[in-house]
Amino acid sequence: MRLKQQIDQIKEQSRGTTWPRFPEFEYTSPTKPGEKKDISIQLPKSYSPKFVERAWYEWWEKSGFFKPRKRTKDASTYSMVVPPPNITGNLHLGHALTSSLEDVFVRWQRMLGNETLWVPGSDHAGIATQMVVERFIENKYNTSRTELGRKKFEEAVWIWKETKGDRIIEQFRRLGSSLDWDHSTFTLNPEYSYAVNEAFIRLHDEGLIYRDEKLINWCCHLGTSVSDLEVNRVEPESSVEIPGYDLKVPTGTMHNFAYKLVDPVGDVDEIIVSTTRLETMPGDTGVAVNPHDPRYSNLIGRMVKHPLFDHKLIPIVADNAVDMDKGTGALKVTPAHSFVDFEIGKRHNLPLVSCINKKLFKTAPPNERWKNKDSIHRFDARQLVLDYLHQVGLYRGNTDHQSSLRICSRSGDVIEPIIAKQWFVSVNEMASDALQAVNDGRIKFVQDEYAKQWQHWLTTTGDWCISRSLWWGHQIPVYRCKDDTTGHHNRREQWVSAHTEKSALEKFGGSPDDTTITQDTDVLDTWFSSALFPFAALGWPKETPNLKKFYPLNLMETGNDLIFFWVARMVMMGMKLTGEVPFHNVLLHPLIRDNMGRKMSKSVGNIIDPMDVIDGKRIEALEFMYLKKEEKLLSATSIASGGDFPMIGSDALRLALCLYSTESSHINFNLMVAVECRKFFLKIWNIMRFVINLFEHDKFIKEQVNHTHYYVIRAGDVWILSKLCDVIDTTNTHLSNHNVSAAARSLQFFWKETFSSVYVVINEEGKGVGYQATNDQQIAIAVNILRVAETALRLFSPFAPFLTEELWQRLPKQ
Repeated sequence: MRLKQQIDQIKEQSRGTTWPRFPEFEYTSPTKPGEKKDISIQLPKSYSPKFVERAWYEWWEKSGFFKPRKRTKDASTYSMVVPPPNITGNLHLGHALTSSLEDVFVRWQRMLGNETLWVPGSDHAGIATQMVVERFIENKYNTSRTELGRKKFEEAVWIWKETKGDRIIEQFRRLGSSLDWDHSTFTLNPEYSYAVNEAFIRLHDEGLIYRDEKLINWCCHLGTSVSDLEVNRVEPESSVEIPGYDLKVPTGTMHNFAYKLVDPVGDVDEIIVSTTRLETMPGDTGVAVNPHDPRYSNLIGRMVKHPLFDHKLIPIVADNAVDMDKGTGALKVTPAHSFVDFEIGKRHNLPLVSCINKKLFKTAPPNERWKNKDSIHRFDARQLVLDYLHQVGLYRGNTDHQSSLRICSRSGDVIEPIIAKQWFVSVNEMASDALQAVNDGRIKFVQDEYAKQWQHWLTTTGDWCISRSLWWGHQIPVYRCKDDTTGHHNRREQWVSAHTEKSALEKFGGSPDDTTITQDTDVLDTWFSSALFPFAALGWPKETPNLKKFYPLNLMETGNDLIFFWVARMVMMGMKLTGEVPFHNVLLHPLIRDNMGRKMSKSVGNIIDPMDVIDGKRIEALEFMYLKKEEKLLSATSIASGGDFPMIGSDALRLALCLYSTESSHINFNLMVAVECRKFFLKIWNIMRFVINLFEHDKFIKEQVNHTHYYVIRAGDVWILSKLCDVIDTTNTHLSNHNVSAAARSLQFFWKETFSSVYVVINEEGKGVGYQATNDQQIAIAVNILRVAETALRLFSPFAPFLTEELWQRLPKQ
């Protein structure tokens, strides 16, 4: 009931402040798919994307306009790849921004006559896709992934991918993205999978990929490791929700408890330790104090009894990593479940004791007193430990403490550091090369400030864990080969990387009858495979014509949040595997937030589907789309404060996104900007109807358009041509500098303030042009208006391709 009241309140608030209502006209001609649009149909009186944005894309695509081809004798090549979106669902506004910016560049390059290749693709998105499909089969078939089995689960994901994949392609087409679909790449296609395996094998053979037992970030909810870049730090006020756990977990409490000394020192028989994570106590193998802390100097080196285990003794060690002012100044050391403790443990040779069972995502029973409990959730164990400490008289109270939790960005679960054997990429050498490529100018960041972030991350990052305990993805191409020859005392055992089991056996040098071969069951981190995209999408490791011609790419454009996830790894892998930088320029666009500055997320309910902006959507439909969960209320002020979304159209959304500067870190998207762009298109529409009518109303002028003896003789005509030259120069300069917003603004100013408000108005008020063509001067004026309009349309075409095509095709050709 409460949700309905909130919805009703939104509707009440929105009354009287609705978005503008635009007249809509349909394109109803029976044009077959791929045929050129029928331009003999009279233009509607008002601009309507329903009329304008129909049929053109299919004709462009069928005509081969998006394919690489030389358009001038001395043409250069220009290449980009679209950051491959995940196959998990629809595109969002961030994808629309990416598409809009990149399409401007590639259309502009074609108009310069260059041979362009813009490669589309999609990413298998290991973790995200597995999560989505697991939920799907649970809801539809009431079964789990483990019950289904790996083979059938993978088959289910492929079926799901085939049914969902076309949706993303259709959205790109609706956005007008002039991608060469013949080069479309999916990161689990056979050719791409071969490239991924080849990359792993080469790096493994060179020793840059290795297997080791290290501390990793483990997400219990997902059941897999995640990278540092996928971990968020949050400071909750009182408690956090844990996915899959019924109770909220309290935070902000530092618990104090005692470790009893084996040999008391005078009247000191215990050392009090502080912790916020009681559930990891079973893994404690030491107590650490600062060597300069006078409170504990006489206790260093002594042994204490573990509170949970009657016969377990652990040492007190001195380490400078201990903060004397935090808690009691004494730190319980759990090397297997804390990155700080792991380093302390290494320095003092403390054993690694794991108490988190990563397979069951539980804490194993830490004490024989709990032997009746088969396994305990880690946050249930926290309470059990607390109760037990009270019971045995070792609890010493608690204090308030602002906790900083490490949260999985994908699931929202609290990250558990655990010890596991995983595959790692040694990045020191590759990171140094990537840093040098920016320093010497082979790679240039369009926004200079990112070069500083680049240097900091590449000089501080650790080795890259590439193992993921998933079923969906590239199974790691490495085989455990074990010599089973009887009578041999020193049987060989080796991890061998190879494309096939047969190749692994040959590499190992054993016989089929005497060798056990087992492939690693883990899959590769999705970022490993996507790091190869700039060259694997062009055919690497084969020396394909596209790889020779279009690699390195001219531009890598993507969101600024992917500078380390993706951009850095593309550079490292590209330079290592191809010997060249993967691209020469990097443009990082801002993240899109709602107009209140909030990050767009499903939980907040403020994600905007670009198709809702393009096609419009009634608020009742929006309620269905966004108000799926109780109290997940669509914000009237941030998304649909005026009720329904009006139909904006693809071109207006593209222009609105292009008008935002790429210099800021984020964009607070305001739908009204797109509405104003649609209004601006109406102005262009009216101008061009006037221009077209000049030549439709007088056959004489229409027939005389191509006669070259008509010259401009008025000062006003010279003025408009000089302004046209200025905007041509400005637009080309801005786009050369990758400044799309400046180019868009300069074109808007020319259309609105120069061409429309001055030149067209003056000539329209004269009423002589095109109606009484009695002399060469009037013909020359009309031809000059046509010349300016035609050039301005071509200039504007990369930003609004549907509108400009519709109008340009109807102009008499000079």
